[in-house]
Amino acid sequence: MTQLKKIVVAIDAAIAHQIGHDAYQVTFNDGLPTLDDGLAFYISQLANLEARIYEAKYAAINYDELIPVDTSLPEWVDSWDYISYDGVTLGKFIGASADDLPDVTLSANKSSVPIGYAGNKYSYSLDELRKSQQLRIPLDSSKAKLAFRGAQEHTQRVAYFGDAARGMTGLFNNANLALSNSTLNWYDPATTGAQIAADLNQILVDGYINSATVHVFDTIVLDATRFAKIASMPMSVQFPEKTVLKYFLENNQYTALTGRAPVVKSRLQLSAAQLAAAGVSNSNKDRILAYELNDENLGMQVPIPWRSLAPQMQNLKVSVPCEYKISGTEFRYPFSGAYRDQF
Repeated sequence: MTQLKKIVVAIDAAIAHQIGHDAYQVTFNDGLPTLDDGLAFYISQLANLEARIYEAKYAAINYDELIPVDTSLPEWVDSWDYISYDGVTLGKFIGASADDLPDVTLSANKSSVPIGYAGNKYSYSLDELRKSQQLRIPLDSSKAKLAFRGAQEHTQRVAYFGDAARGMTGLFNNANLALSNSTLNWYDPATTGAQIAADLNQILVDGYINSATVHVFDTIVLDATRFAKIASMPMSVQFPEKTVLKYFLENNQYTALTGRAPVVKSRLQLSAAQLAAAGVSNSNKDRILAYELNDENLGMQVPIPWRSLAPQMQNLKVSVPCEYKISGTEFRYPFSGAYRDQF
């Protein structure tokens, strides 16, 4: 009869809490003779696996560079509520005994932003666990990485385009932001660098004027192809060593007002094809977004960042359910950003 060895694996406090075990050790019999031993072995692998999930870096997941993300709300919330105030006030010259003093009028408006509960899972068969245990090979972390990746892609899609079915808005398709249309064809050989720089600058000027000089747009996001064009196209014959992008960063509305250069980013999602795929109807045009980036003007709530829960036995598998909770992107001040659809 085969003699089974009892194996003890130490796990840290974070993993212990996550899988619902108070003890800091997991014990299982070599050979996995019972379901409990199989689950315990999986948990011991999870202690190693969890540390590796977050090592992979995904360059395409970049929504948090453009959107302030807040994780401070409690995990149980289903909406993000805030109150905004608007008031009317003035002063005027009065007589010594006047009783017609102008009064202040204040109105409050409550806004409610929906927060959605989301999740996915990954799993391993008992046969996979058995082979991993017998050969002393750690479980492949690819499934866990893919689950994390899938959740991140979903989060970014909601951050950029919202979810119409749930009443969520996105960064690139918010109906409350102003929308203008450019008539300049950037790809016409006759189009000059000066014309492109002026076209870019116009959205900064419009935002400053339309907000009654309250908002100064400091960030511009455009599709990857247009970004590549201005980053490589010489400004003019007079300035062959200076690209359109470099010239624009030195000569624009924001720099004239603040003395600092604006931030210019590229996102594939702003191309006509990507916008159409996300359900944006804008006559098949690329889009430029310009806005004043700070956590007062806009934000996104993530009460529960993606996390895996306690592994569960399901027939011949050990499944790991995962959960997260997110909102779309909310602009508190509609005049703090604007779109410009390109010719």
